Amino acid sequence: MNLLGRTEEQKQFRLQAGPTWRSFEKFRQEGAKALESVKNGIVGIFQTKTGQYRILEESDFQMLYGLARDVERLQGGLRVVVSAARAVKKHPEDAETINVLLESVSLLGSLPTLPTRQKFEPLKIEISELDENDEVITDPEELERLIKAESLAQLEK
Repeated sequence: MNLLGRTEEQKQFRLQAGPTWRSFEKFRQEGAKALESVKNGIVGIFQTKTGQYRILEESDFQMLYGLARDVERLQGGLRVVVSAARAVKKHPEDAETINVLLESVSLLGSLPTLPTRQKFEPLKIEISELDENDEVITDPEELERLIKAESLAQLEK
């Protein structure tokens, strides 16, 4: 860990633009294979008529979210330091005010980094919420097979 409380892993965190899909249809046609290159800091770009979206792997999102939370905490800490510095400027002879400034700077430097998650537990479908007439496919291999079959059917048209 370095002076700012960041590990080497966090220091190496870099996002880079990856694959771009110009329409939902192009993305859908590629299926799950489209997302294979979206990992390890590579960000997919998805463009639709309504806007542009970025696709991140879960671990990259968690790292980015953790860094954003650290920034929020640092902003709060800096506000305290700035307020204490202003108080010292108004009352430079007051030892207690100077101690508050020194303590706030010291606390800001010792803030621990927030933990990040590498992944979440998979979602479990609660069958009780489903309409008995609905067909729900929860097997990933079966879903992949159906997606490929649909893609082939689209190509044959």
